[in-house]
Amino acid sequence: MMIIDSHVHLVDRGWIQEEFFLNMSRIVATNIGKQSGEYPNAQILLEGLKERVLDPTGDNLIEDMDNAGVDRSCIFAVDYGLAAGEPEVSIMEQNRAIAQAVQRHPHRLLGFFAIDPRRPEAPEMFSRGVEEWGMQGLKLHPSVGYYPYEEIVYPLYEKCSEYNVPVLIHTGSQPGPMKSRFCRPLYVDDVAADFPNLPIIMAHCGHHWWEEALLVCSVKPNCYVDISGWQRDFLQNPASFYRVLRDILDALGPWRVFFATDGPYLNVLCPMDQWVNAIKAPDLSSCPEISFSQEEIQIMMGKAFARLLNLDA
Repeated sequence: MMIIDSHVHLVDRGWIQEEFFLNMSRIVATNIGKQSGEYPNAQILLEGLKERVLDPTGDNLIEDMDNAGVDRSCIFAVDYGLAAGEPEVSIMEQNRAIAQAVQRHPHRLLGFFAIDPRRPEAPEMFSRGVEEWGMQGLKLHPSVGYYPYEEIVYPLYEKCSEYNVPVLIHTGSQPGPMKSRFCRPLYVDDVAADFPNLPIIMAHCGHHWWEEALLVCSVKPNCYVDISGWQRDFLQNPASFYRVLRDILDALGPWRVFFATDGPYLNVLCPMDQWVNAIKAPDLSSCPEISFSQEEIQIMMGKAFARLLNLDA
């Protein structure tokens, strides 16, 4: 079975402001203390969290992929600079590092270009990423303060259409200082209507706005979803997670649903190999009324994303 992780971040020191990591640590602390009401010190958790996610070359990712049986991963940075403060390492340098990681592991990794569309010359920067560095898609994170349907984003969609590459748009919740209100799946609908031939991947299937994501997808066949970020739901209530996954597949079919981890962040909570096995060989004893065909699993685990990007097997 070919397995592709369609949503992975690479990160290094100086790429993202400390406040984002601290807010992630606060989320971890809150989950740890959910039952007892006693929460660990988020600042203490912070250093351990950062050490586990730093991987600018992709070497750690390759090791995790080997252990989990993942054949390829789609990697990218995230442009939080205009919302969280500019990092020490510019977003262009980060994108260049992504391209270098792909060059380092050309048969295992592929890269998307991350940019805030409000940056001057964002379309030109994206063009350089595609034409000179071989990037195969665009990554947008509206949580930094814009809606996907705003006019300022449209030149990037036009570039994607010109290059015949997909756009991956974050949908769902997001730690501070970014804001979740910009990331409802409904806000992708205008884009899908105006660019009907542009493949649009709604990251995380909108998290707990997943029904809204399916609503958009039901009338916009150029929209796809990935299931990254659902590890916490799986760990807390496997039966509930599998029922949602069954609903997603029933609504969209397996060719519009992509396996993904949102690594390295979610791998801290649920190791990659555990998440792979949760989808590849699901234990449905807690929800015996649910089933997944082997064909559905194979398509979702890799065939669908490979076909979208015209990847070699």
